Amino acid sequence: MAGDATPAPTVTLASHSLDDMSKNERIKVESKGLLIVSDQQPHSFRDELESMTRGEAETISGTAKELSKFFGVYKQQARGERGKKTQDHFFMVRIKNPAGGRLSRDQYLALDEAADLYADGTLRITSRQGIQYHRVYGDKLAAMVRHLNRGYLDHGTLGACGDVNRNVMASPIDDLDPESSVGAQELSQALAADLAPRTSSYFEIFLADENGGTSGRVTPEEPIYGEHYLPRKFKIGIAHPRDGSADIRTQDVGLVPVDGEGQVWDLYTGGGLGLSHNNPKTAALLGIHIGRIGRAQVVDAVRGIVLLQKENGERKDRKLARWKYTIRRLGVAAVQQALRERFGVELEEVAPVPIAPMQLHLGWHDQRGGGSYYGLSVENGRLKGAQRAAVREAVETLDLSVVLTGQQDLLLCDIQDRDALQAILDRHGMAALGSGGKARANAMACPAKPTCGLAMTDAENILPRYFDALEAEGLGDVDVVIRMTGCPNNCARPPSAEIGIYGYGKNDHVVLVGGSRNGDRLAHTLYQRISGDKMVPALVGLFRAIEDHAGETPAGDFLHETDPATLRSWAGVEDGA
Repeated sequence: MAGDATPAPTVTLASHSLDDMSKNERIKVESKGLLIVSDQQPHSFRDELESMTRGEAETISGTAKELSKFFGVYKQQARGERGKKTQDHFFMVRIKNPAGGRLSRDQYLALDEAADLYADGTLRITSRQGIQYHRVYGDKLAAMVRHLNRGYLDHGTLGACGDVNRNVMASPIDDLDPESSVGAQELSQALAADLAPRTSSYFEIFLADENGGTSGRVTPEEPIYGEHYLPRKFKIGIAHPRDGSADIRTQDVGLVPVDGEGQVWDLYTGGGLGLSHNNPKTAALLGIHIGRIGRAQVVDAVRGIVLLQKENGERKDRKLARWKYTIRRLGVAAVQQALRERFGVELEEVAPVPIAPMQLHLGWHDQRGGGSYYGLSVENGRLKGAQRAAVREAVETLDLSVVLTGQQDLLLCDIQDRDALQAILDRHGMAALGSGGKARANAMACPAKPTCGLAMTDAENILPRYFDALEAEGLGDVDVVIRMTGCPNNCARPPSAEIGIYGYGKNDHVVLVGGSRNGDRLAHTLYQRISGDKMVPALVGLFRAIEDHAGETPAGDFLHETDPATLRSWAGVEDGA
């Protein structure tokens, strides 16, 4: 009987051989540090890159695809009618930006230039304070990566994807806020540097000259990751006393400042929002508070957690390979003990301080040290057209820096002349809240269809239409946070939103309600499955319920406390419709 079946044993580095692990593990090991594509005839990844550059191939092999993610590159192809994949092959390229989203004037202008030279003319701000480029064709891929390394940041795409530590998030206002700075940007950079891949393959593949020489580091070993790297991706976020926009408890590691100077930190670990449909072993989970540490030990503590995940994480079933499952299997007490005894971390077990709620930072603000900064809403992070032109002109002519936020927005910083910036924004028709009201400004969506290979439904392309309908009903200024993704990987973090939506099948969605803005509560399921044509009526009904019944109660609290059947009745749409 199925109920009597013995659960499959956890496959780890210590307990099993490579033959017992997933194909991804073999690809990593046989790559010799991400350099070799281990097909029937092993060859360098650079061979495939050069073949595309010469126009001899449109894309890379399936094995190379798994390695390319470590370099910040995703193989993609367009979807045609009814969601079928076409023969239009291209890549998505992502940068890491582990400085709390901070970009200098010259860095931003180099990133902006790349959009026209190599991609589709847009900059896609990510929910982790990075930037993605879409529709980068194979013959331009090598040139684009070289451009980003010259103009933006050395090894600027390495580790933006893949089974390593991803972009470290930090509050975007830490060095802008006049009231307090806890060193979040410096800490994020320290963590990113400590956990960066050391392999020289990135340089050998993308940056070597004709004779194979590189100007970058040459390191054959991975002292932290080893030949297997991590079982899956790893994510870190850092909060600010007045800003929780890094969604701390959704991270593998979240850090919350206890004091106003960043000398003491509450440590959360084991969060993550991805899951798989019809797989009850998977779930969105919040990070667990495991103690308090001093600033001097933060990097050691996080590195210790990464090593525990490398050694103990699941290596066969990638759906169960994230740290959020590993820590719950090992037990919190065992992890605390290992941090203390093996890694020398002085972990104090005390009640955590409250986490500040999410902030958008839109409009005008005084900046620490003088001047101002201005927050500009970027709908779903897609910076394009007049808005992109306005930002480029402002950055270039007013000598501004830029900060990307975890809500996919953009802060223009170091402003000395407010009138000069306002004139540029007015000339291009830009407003802080964008084209709509509060609800649209609060929202996030992932790119989803037609480019993401994992997407089941639209997200970025459809969510603005939902807001068009809501605004037509006079509901655009209802203060509620909506996040939407095309699949249950939940890149835009819908399970922590006040209303979260993710794809289920070709045109169906799961709808969650009741998350909190300070990230201490996940949303619960209101609709297990609802068809796309019922989404607008359901959202209009929910928005009206919030407007009519919530009063001063935050939307997330109201939706959490109200009986789901009552909410569905007010929405006028039943589950499964």
